[in-house]
Formats: sequence, C-alpha cells, structure tokens
Amino acid sequence: MKLSSEKILLNALILASVAAIVLLFGTRFAENTIDYTSFAVGIFLIAEAGYKIMTRSESFFPTQLFRLARVIFGTGIFTIHLLQFLDKF
Repeated sequence: MKLSSEKILLNALILASVAAIVLLFGTRFAENTIDYTSFAVGIFLIAEAGYKIMTRSESFFPTQLFRLARVIFGTGIFTIHLLQFLDKF
C-alpha cells in the first residue's frame, strides 16, 4: 500500500482533532457549555413545536404526532441537563 503525503497529513489532522476533543471534554468549560447548549435546544424544541401545534390545524397523524414527539424530547433533554446542572452544586 502506497502512502501519499495527503493521506499522512489527513491522518495526522484527524489524530490531532481527536486528541484536542478528548482534552477539551475533560474540562469544566466543556461541561458547562454542553449544559447551556442543551438548555437552549430543549427550550427551542418545546417552544417551536408547541407554537406550531397551536397555530396549525393539520391532521393529528403524522404531522402533529411528530410535533408532540419533539415536545416530549425537548422536555426530556431540558430535564436531564437541568438535573445534571443542579447536581453539580
């Protein structure tokens, strides 16, 4: 198998990226960033799907059912990360 300089460079960049990610996710900064981002995503899912459920009069299956699933997933994401955040204190 012939290794070109592009393949070696690509493998080195992938290895460096993985190492940086592993080091970053071990920090307190990464934990807080993940929690705050999850709060925002959970609130967005709940608000956006709730708004569309109230304003659109479409059939329940499948459109409204999938929106209801987004509300449930958003609530779950928000709750899990809220409990993780409160557990740190």
